Amino acid sequence: MTRAQTIFPALILAFTASMLALGYFHYHYSWTSFAFPLGAGVVIIALCASEILGTLRHPVADAERLANMPALPLRSILWLFALAPFLWAFGFVVGAALYLLISLRGHAFSWRASIITALLSLLVSWGLVIKVLGVQLPIRPLWMG
Repeated sequence: MTRAQTIFPALILAFTASMLALGYFHYHYSWTSFAFPLGAGVVIIALCASEILGTLRHPVADAERLANMPALPLRSILWLFALAPFLWAFGFVVGAALYLLISLRGHAFSWRASIITALLSLLVSWGLVIKVLGVQLPIRPLWMG
């Protein structure tokens, strides 16, 4: 077990908990504004706590699993940073969906799974985030001003 296996999730857990506490106790956000961040934050905190507990319970199994993992290729790391140009060129809604479609196809997922994931991304970002929650994401490409 490496320290990073426990420190990194612990830092994410602490940051999320402190941001939620700040929003609730200091800014006194209304329930309608705070419900979604609270729900997402509780899920993140639960996942981090689960990861920390799993790492502390089974340190030998995790060390063996990490020793047998292949190194992360540079191509996979660059795919993470490719999202920014997609968002700039196509806007948040369409750019994220296109990024998912191309990224999944580039990583040998089926056309069906790639298209369904891209459509779900469109549905969630436009339908849930923009229409239901009222978050004003830029729909037009960012270069259009």
